[in-house]
Amino acid sequence: MAKVLSIEIGSAAIHMCEVDYKAKNPRVYKHVTIRTPEGMLKDDVIETDESFVSTIKEALAANKIHVKQIVFTMGSTKIASREVTIPYVKENRIADVIRSNASDYFPVDLDQYELAHSVVGVTENDKGVRQYKLQVLAAPKTIINSYQALAAALGGTVIALDYSGNSLYQMVHAHCDTGVKLVAKIDENSTLVTVLKDQAIVLQRNVSYGVMDAVAVMMNAAALNTPSYEEAVRILCEKNCMQTDFLIQDDQEDGVINLDINLADGEIPATLQEEVGASLNYLISGISRVVDYYNSRNGDAPIEKIYLTGIGGDFQGLDQLLYGAVDIRVTPLKEIDGFRLEKDFKADSFGPYITCIGAAIKPLGFIGEKNEKKKLEVVPDKGEMKRVSILVLTGGILIAAALAAVSLLRFQNLTDKNKQLQQRIQELEPIKTVYAAYLQQKYTFDKITYFYNSTVVANENLVAFIEEMEVKMPKTLNVISMTSSTENVNLSVTVQDKKEVAMVIRQFRTFESIDGDGIVISGLNDTGAVMNGQTLETEGQVSFSITLPYKWAGIWQQQAVQEQPAGDSPTETQQTETEEGL
Repeated sequence: MAKVLSIEIGSAAIHMCEVDYKAKNPRVYKHVTIRTPEGMLKDDVIETDESFVSTIKEALAANKIHVKQIVFTMGSTKIASREVTIPYVKENRIADVIRSNASDYFPVDLDQYELAHSVVGVTENDKGVRQYKLQVLAAPKTIINSYQALAAALGGTVIALDYSGNSLYQMVHAHCDTGVKLVAKIDENSTLVTVLKDQAIVLQRNVSYGVMDAVAVMMNAAALNTPSYEEAVRILCEKNCMQTDFLIQDDQEDGVINLDINLADGEIPATLQEEVGASLNYLISGISRVVDYYNSRNGDAPIEKIYLTGIGGDFQGLDQLLYGAVDIRVTPLKEIDGFRLEKDFKADSFGPYITCIGAAIKPLGFIGEKNEKKKLEVVPDKGEMKRVSILVLTGGILIAAALAAVSLLRFQNLTDKNKQLQQRIQELEPIKTVYAAYLQQKYTFDKITYFYNSTVVANENLVAFIEEMEVKMPKTLNVISMTSSTENVNLSVTVQDKKEVAMVIRQFRTFESIDGDGIVISGLNDTGAVMNGQTLETEGQVSFSITLPYKWAGIWQQQAVQEQPAGDSPTETQQTETEEGL
């Protein structure tokens, strides 16, 4: 079976592996990771120089990798993606259909882009006509050319270019065979989030955060003698180096979820754990937003389980940190159905290489100018050349006659069709009056809608907000004061302890009328039963202020401005266009 060198170039690390090409269950023979030289990537374009090429060659030689057929998987955010529907044509004609409609999918200068596609599925419209559902991607030629230049500098040949989203899908779709699963490939500076339902991709997003901030915290930790990048990653994979403020336990008592403080034991200082955990807030928040976005639009089929992979998938405690934010079971991806990766990666994790392996299974292959295969030249003898000339001349005469007949027939058909259309135009003449009346009614409707929208404010959600508080807030919550504006609600409250503070915040994030990402806590005051080692007689409580922004604040005002009518009646231009169209 053919082997290829599959490479993924990230902003912080380059992952390479020697793997079987286009195999359903590929075997990984060798693998190696090196740091990405600073300044080597500029706007996702590879700056190939002798030093960089020498570094890669030395790493490959040291690991006895000599394959010259290269597959790249690209994770650039500059690669645009669209989900489209086209007629059900032969598979070898799909690319032609995409080319002919590409300007509708991507309103850019397509001369500067290469296209690729994958078949998402086959659907039927209301009339029972079958159609292809496709994911079409457009990659800048500058990025593709830089990968080809790198392959040439390495003395190899590019046989396929893949998109990291497709590479990940080829690896995990069989593992997510039923239900709705989310797979997050967490790299150093970005995270690829893919939601699959019954093996099909239903949502794919890039989060602009990874685990590099946590690695940097470890590298700068004086308590650990400022380890190197590799040593910092190893420590994060082997020890729980992050503080998960509230870890949800499986057991429940009286229907109340127990929230316990969880700290890694002993070796890692608590202050360092807090700093590492805080450095991952943006990553956790980014993944949480994708989860909330999908679940809010698919309430009948929410996400059931989350898998973590990539370099961050091996970090101890990251699964607990994410679980505390989304309340969905989170599992590091240690094995994949249909693959034997645990045998190929006995001492290492396959997480950092998962898209490298997937790129070799079924790469997209960006559409471009294909090199034609060289044909063998055969020199015929003179007799054969004469016979061929006669055949060509005869064939040319027959073809010319056929084309002339076809042209005459087509001309007659077009003449008949023109007469039919002229007759149809006369029949439809009365519709002008109907269309003019429609424009007048539509204008009146739009104007009334504008005036209505200009009266709507976000504060109308206040009643729904209070009713939702009555259902979701704990009985011990005491509201001291409440103020409401067109943008947010401000509360001063007390609860029994800090565990209930966490519960109140989490419950507010589930409110339909509240933007959970914009919640602000201030003035937290804990008057617990024990203070400075002395037992107090009063019962402990925690007081704090919380600002809750409305989810739709400002939206109605924006719509009102956008929908404001331009005049008092349909314009003369509209009526002129109507008459010309008819």
